Amino acid sequence: MLKKDITTINDDTFIVDQLNSVFSRIRIIDGSLDKDEIQHQILNYYKLKFGNFDLTEFQYDFIDLFCGAGGLSIGLEQEGFRPVAAVDKDQSAILTYRFNRPWLTDGSIIHDDIRDLVGQDIFPHVPVIVGGPPCQGFSVVNKYKKKNDERNSLYRFYVHSVDQASPDIFLMENVEGILQLYGKIKKDFHKVGYITCEPLVFNTKDFGFPQSRKRAFILGIKNDYKKISNELYRLFMAELQRHMDASHMFTLWDAIADLPPLKAKTMKNATYSESAAWGYTFAGFQGSESEYARLVNRGLPSRVPLLNHRSKYNNDRDIQIYQLLRPGEKSDAESIQGINPYKNRSDIFRDKFDKLLADEPCKAITAHMYYDCNMYIHPYQARGLSPREAARVQGFPDDYLFLGSPNEWYRQIGNAVSPLMARVLASGLKQVLERIYRA
Repeated sequence: MLKKDITTINDDTFIVDQLNSVFSRIRIIDGSLDKDEIQHQILNYYKLKFGNFDLTEFQYDFIDLFCGAGGLSIGLEQEGFRPVAAVDKDQSAILTYRFNRPWLTDGSIIHDDIRDLVGQDIFPHVPVIVGGPPCQGFSVVNKYKKKNDERNSLYRFYVHSVDQASPDIFLMENVEGILQLYGKIKKDFHKVGYITCEPLVFNTKDFGFPQSRKRAFILGIKNDYKKISNELYRLFMAELQRHMDASHMFTLWDAIADLPPLKAKTMKNATYSESAAWGYTFAGFQGSESEYARLVNRGLPSRVPLLNHRSKYNNDRDIQIYQLLRPGEKSDAESIQGINPYKNRSDIFRDKFDKLLADEPCKAITAHMYYDCNMYIHPYQARGLSPREAARVQGFPDDYLFLGSPNEWYRQIGNAVSPLMARVLASGLKQVLERIYRA
């Protein structure tokens, strides 16, 4: 059984060890930052933030399956939910998840393949289970889908976990393509005692957030509440619809304009080399008065660390392509045909390069940024979006530190549920639970 009685952090060893590990790899090649001083400031910030972290303010416990870096958990935490267990097999994502929640115990963070946990009695009963099984097998942007992709059946291990923990409700998130299996999903949950409500499909921009990211959500309700299940579903839907704000739409530029300008990295095979031009893992502190920054940084101090804001390496040809493209142009732009290396590849020609528009919501942030950012070119600077800019678009708070290699930061951010969307979902889940416990 997982421990649930922690109210403060008295041991900051994990934070210290992780910061020491990251700082030991960083090389500031132009002497533009005092690395020791920055490390001291960052450590003090997190000690202050978590030193007397009061968990009694949380109202409901939950388990996050396939938690990744924690995007879904952030939104729930901001609405009064406390994670008591989180599972993922990605080592860097698990490190990120725990660093930003050092009040969790070793036993609460499960670094394992969920398929290997079936049959183990490891989860406590909680009101809510959430999670999004890996979705690449269903993704519409996956041009190379396997007919029987094993990832398409991972939801069944979510079912096993729900059966074992017996929550009052659950919420499963995924790409819209998973609804191809909704008949099977519904039957599998029915077998373990749950009603699955009609799936909901929403786009983050429906709520005014600066990203076009469509996802499907399946709310499950324990059979114990069958008599009021329709009412619970209506409550959930109504709360989500209440948060839709078509009158105000944040744009990409709203999300990233206040972040310092960068240049593309031009030093090859120098993963941990940083400079004023290329940006830093830790760039000191900044305050932002933008409306969007205040939205994502709800409850944080006026000045917060600037983290994970650094550019990727690009060769001279790609940088030239980035410069020649105008916002909104893609690989078929006339200006780059003389140097476009992909112009004879019709299967990827159109989408290989994409310079983003500043005054519209960003295209969906994806894990493909792990490989390159050619499809996420900054609207005004000749480079791809930085991890922090991608995190801003997704809605992560600015002091949320991503661990692992810089490429792994992109993967964690792209795989995450938008914390802003998660906040809205959490508000709906809270309405459902309050009705259940009022019954």
